[in-house]
Amino acid sequence: MRKLRKPEHDQARAIPLRKIQEKVTELLEHSDDTSIADAVDMMISQGAYHVASDIHMEPWSDCLSLRYRIDGILQQIAVIAPEFQSKVVARIKVLADLVVYRKDVPQDGRIDAEKVSCGRPMRISTVPTVKGEKVVIRLLGDSPDLYDLDTLGFQGHVVKDLRELITRTQGTLLLTGPSSSGKTTTIYALLQEMMRLQKNTTNIVTIEDPVEYTMDRISQIQVNPHVEFTFANALRSILRQDPEVIMVGEIRDMETAKMAIQAGLTGHFVISTIHSGTAAGVFTRLLDMGIEPFLVASSVSGVLAQRLVRINCPDCAESYEPEALLFEHFNIKRNQGQYYRGKGCKACQGIGFRGRAAIGEFLIADQSIGECVLTRPTTAQLHKVAVSKGMEPLVEDAMKKARKGITTLEELVRVLPVAAG
Repeated sequence: MRKLRKPEHDQARAIPLRKIQEKVTELLEHSDDTSIADAVDMMISQGAYHVASDIHMEPWSDCLSLRYRIDGILQQIAVIAPEFQSKVVARIKVLADLVVYRKDVPQDGRIDAEKVSCGRPMRISTVPTVKGEKVVIRLLGDSPDLYDLDTLGFQGHVVKDLRELITRTQGTLLLTGPSSSGKTTTIYALLQEMMRLQKNTTNIVTIEDPVEYTMDRISQIQVNPHVEFTFANALRSILRQDPEVIMVGEIRDMETAKMAIQAGLTGHFVISTIHSGTAAGVFTRLLDMGIEPFLVASSVSGVLAQRLVRINCPDCAESYEPEALLFEHFNIKRNQGQYYRGKGCKACQGIGFRGRAAIGEFLIADQSIGECVLTRPTTAQLHKVAVSKGMEPLVEDAMKKARKGITTLEELVRVLPVAAG
């Protein structure tokens, strides 16, 4: 089971969340450039130590709000007095090599690992609002240990089927799910697995926006829309360089979709992501984008739909009785399992959850699925066929984790796209 915690030495450097406000205020009181730099480094590094995926600095009416997204949920950490707002934002922009005096346009940048004490690379986005500039910092993966297929949380049969699929010499594997559902982490784990299985005999090329984790023995390309270096243009170029495996960060338009699907038919194995609610919905999404049914049926080898659910803190999890409405929502009976939730403790800082695990439904596109796609089915029709062929729906995987005490029914309501019934 994957628990997204940092190594012990990082945990030792973490300040309790409730005390970060005090530390920020103490540093900013000096109001000199060194204190501002130290305060910004502390706010960013503490986000990394607490395993936040994102750090939000948002101007409110009377302050600059500091929030960490921990295990998918925003946690209010501190408020910064208005007189320090511009200085804090300016310091972040300096670290990210952004234009400090341009406060009227969005900017994107990157902070390299050596610029902050936590040693983590980060992606920075600033946007102007009516109350000032809002900054969002995405902390990028820094360890290959994060990308291990066996520790992501998927059920054993899903991992087994994924391993079988990525040994094929051609075809298309698509991952789907909302933003921050773990798709990129899963893709990196698959690429790591390919490198482990095939050593140096495979030419793997990725097209990403941005490159979040640098991998050895893989050619990674970062798109740049500002110079018209898009996913489609990059894909067109690398097809001339004899790749066996192509990873396209995201299929966003018909041109990219058509090129990726065709590449999967012509001796390449393609991995990409596309936005859809379910695995079956990916096929109808491709058809709606204008891809011919015979191309979809012939090229797509499998679709993995995934979400991330928060894991009950193992130090404070206790049995509880969920509300009656939750049993009705999932169409289950009260006596179908014992349910647990974290009550909050020092280890989880009172949150009740610690870490996240993936849930997923994996649709293997066999002959019956291909024949169904040729009829331009609805998502519901294709989903029914996939279930009849053995696909375990996303909600069933989720319910297994709830019954095992890994997560709560309330968490499943938050994460799953539709009711279980």
